[in-house]
Amino acid sequence: MNFYQLSKLPFPEVVGNFSAKLALTLNLIEPKCGGVLILGKKGTGKSLLLKCFEKFLKIVNFPYIKIPLGVTYEALTGGIDIEKTIEKGKRIYEKGLLEKAEGSFVLIDDINLFPDEYLSLIFEKSEKFTLIATLNPEEGFISSHFLDRFGMCVTTEELKELEEKFKFLKTCQNFDNFEISYLEAYENFAKYLQMQGILKTKLKFDENTLDEITEIVFRGSVFSHRAEIFLFYASLSYAAFKGDTFVKESHIREVAPFVILHRKKYVEEKPQSKDKEQEKKENQEESTKNFPQSQKNSKNKALKDENFSKGERQELSEFELSFSSAGKEDIFGIGKIFKPKRLIFKKDRVVRNIIGKRTKSKTKLKGGRFLRSVIFSRNKDIDFFGTIKAAAPFQILRGRKDKLIIQKDDFRYKEKERKIGHLIVFLVDASGSMGVQKRMEAVKGAIVSLLMDSYQKRDKISLIIFRKSQAKIVLPPTSSIELAYKKLKELPTGGKTPLSLGFLEAYKLIKKFHLKYPEMRVILICLSDGKANVSLNPEVNPVEEAFKICMEIRKLQYVDTLVIDCEVKNNFLKMELPKELAYRLGGRYFLLEDLKAESLTDIINQVKQFE
Repeated sequence: MNFYQLSKLPFPEVVGNFSAKLALTLNLIEPKCGGVLILGKKGTGKSLLLKCFEKFLKIVNFPYIKIPLGVTYEALTGGIDIEKTIEKGKRIYEKGLLEKAEGSFVLIDDINLFPDEYLSLIFEKSEKFTLIATLNPEEGFISSHFLDRFGMCVTTEELKELEEKFKFLKTCQNFDNFEISYLEAYENFAKYLQMQGILKTKLKFDENTLDEITEIVFRGSVFSHRAEIFLFYASLSYAAFKGDTFVKESHIREVAPFVILHRKKYVEEKPQSKDKEQEKKENQEESTKNFPQSQKNSKNKALKDENFSKGERQELSEFELSFSSAGKEDIFGIGKIFKPKRLIFKKDRVVRNIIGKRTKSKTKLKGGRFLRSVIFSRNKDIDFFGTIKAAAPFQILRGRKDKLIIQKDDFRYKEKERKIGHLIVFLVDASGSMGVQKRMEAVKGAIVSLLMDSYQKRDKISLIIFRKSQAKIVLPPTSSIELAYKKLKELPTGGKTPLSLGFLEAYKLIKKFHLKYPEMRVILICLSDGKANVSLNPEVNPVEEAFKICMEIRKLQYVDTLVIDCEVKNNFLKMELPKELAYRLGGRYFLLEDLKAESLTDIINQVKQFE
């Protein structure tokens, strides 16, 4: 009897998704499989699977704990039972959810929406229970360290076949009757699991089984030792599920994808280098085909000059390309999209009422992480434990007989923090110099990658471009990633570089936004090569004018700045102006190449040094 013959028994409410059902079933047979992370887009049945799993546990009386999204720190870790403590006059502790969950299943929906400090608490004790969770990749991921704690990872499927869609619709009609209709099926399946659990203790395996597990993990480019452990228990569970008495190679291979999927390290192969003569010829053809005839003749004459070295010839061609592209207009495509590292910035002392997923801040809202007890607080959220601790030493002096005597001076209040969102202003140089070597493609790819990260962190975004003789807000502050992508895709490149106008427009936007939302912090990300050649005042040097406006932005305490250097660095014309811009802004400076995921350089995470 195989899984597909039994597919109608477990979780009959869910159409399809056999991989997810199998992974959940294997954890029911052997909890040491390490739990399951169910990945999938919205509407593919993640939460429904979790609800069906919870209903099954309830019907067959399996122990489980459900951790809701708005859980408090005290509810997770436990604390003093205030009522019993006051009644008995001594500290009475109450267990938290994590302590109660030992030896049972823990169910979490949308685990990626939990704060990192809560996830640390959960995974710190995850070996004592079996964790079943869901995650929507569109709403953000969790760190690879947390991912590795899950024994298995499966993805939910979209219904594509007409027969499956019809079955789903028919299933929805009888959704309210599932508790009655499938009670017998659930009970039969529970009996089956019990028999397979007994069979699991009688399973046999040899050294070849262990060698096969090690080889599969190694070939999957997985460097975590948890993979071998979880794959071993998953193979045992699957062999018992199929009713076999010996673990076979086929058992290991069929469940290996569940264990390897979220641990696999993808290594890109470098393209083979072309023949040097052929590459030289292609470069020469590429650099000459876009020039007018007069420029081609000028270049050919320069190349024939014996006083020019090979390197100088290449630099001259790049200078001519930059000069010729300043007058024309192009629309470049969007380059490679990657996953950037986390944006982490310096904490401040402002107490806020906003939420997000980027920077930690003190909060007045409920559900924040408890930091400490304080005597004075505008937010009158009483810390009962701190209040009891403050009052305890004076009970004899106050003549306490049976109940705790608390005076006004004993009251302590909670100081809490939670993550907040930002307004991220992208200030993009779209002048002709950004078209050199199709630099704008890489810039657009980097911006889209940062836009995706902003969406996952619940930030607002805005886009300002400067080119020719003007700076324009092409996207006012919004949360729409689709609109930002559309504007960026249609963004033209060409013309002069009015850098000071760009910074002035960003300054005005930030000031206006701060008046409307005084609690929100702002991140200004400037992507430019810094080669300004247009100024507000014709009598002032355009670069110096931009520096003065940067100094004004630096005075805004609620603004963090990043400067991404987009200048081509392989010629003698490099001016290193973005470094000076970053200095005047009081922000951080990074090369555009540092944004790429494969470089393993955490560009924005370096801001941790400010904390």
